Amino acid sequence: MTFRPYRRTVQFAFFALMFAIPVLNAYEIYTITGTYYALQAGGLEAADPAAILQTVFASGEFAPPILSGLLFPVLFALVLGRVWCGWMCPYHLLSDGVFRLRTMFRTKVLGRHEAETLAVPRALKANLSRYAFLLIGTAAAGMLGIPVLNFVSAPGILSTEAMILVRQHTLSLEFGFIAAILLTELLFFPRFWCRLFCPTGSCLALIRAPFTLKVRSAAGNPKAPCCKENACGPACPMGLAPHQEGANLLCTNCARCIDACRSDGDRGLLGFRGFSQP
Repeated sequence: MTFRPYRRTVQFAFFALMFAIPVLNAYEIYTITGTYYALQAGGLEAADPAAILQTVFASGEFAPPILSGLLFPVLFALVLGRVWCGWMCPYHLLSDGVFRLRTMFRTKVLGRHEAETLAVPRALKANLSRYAFLLIGTAAAGMLGIPVLNFVSAPGILSTEAMILVRQHTLSLEFGFIAAILLTELLFFPRFWCRLFCPTGSCLALIRAPFTLKVRSAAGNPKAPCCKENACGPACPMGLAPHQEGANLLCTNCARCIDACRSDGDRGLLGFRGFSQP
């Protein structure tokens, strides 16, 4: 089974949902309301863990009503890992598109076919960057009393901008932030935001257990590539070596490495392991 068409379908569905919610609300259909900071669907609430974290530190309150929106995202991440990032996040979809444009320009115009070099290529340093950013932002929220990281939450901003566009037929200044980071990824540092800064992804990566879904190799020696071509390495958008780093906090369970392993003609030694398999 190839995961790519399913992942793309889910990505585009969640991207369309950003616009569908305000359209439905405009016709007084409130089955689902909110943005990707916090959604309500029937009696179910789901909030961005990073937004909840900021609210708690900014308000100084650890109240059950505030935390109720965490239940579904936490259970979801515990079972399926960071599938929000790899399969649902609207910014990740745009980042994929920008990376594709960058690759086409490099190969067809510049004639460069070597693998892309990511900013801060080592996974350890990339994780240190993400969590330093999260800690600094959280501390600032506590000191200033405002959820500062919410102002740089790419999925939340995109969802809010979609609502503004539908209701007011315009965009706010916050869209400039999204445009700036996408332009930076296109021209200079591919995928730098998700790898080095995103507070939502950082929080979701910490919600895990031994049974959480993750990429693993069935090869006898996971420290070596599963195949001599090492097809999975260049496929990973987070710059990981999937045959040995599938459990890394950077992994989004996007399944690109699994598809690459199978399409390369190998036996498909990479696969998902977790709640369904030991």
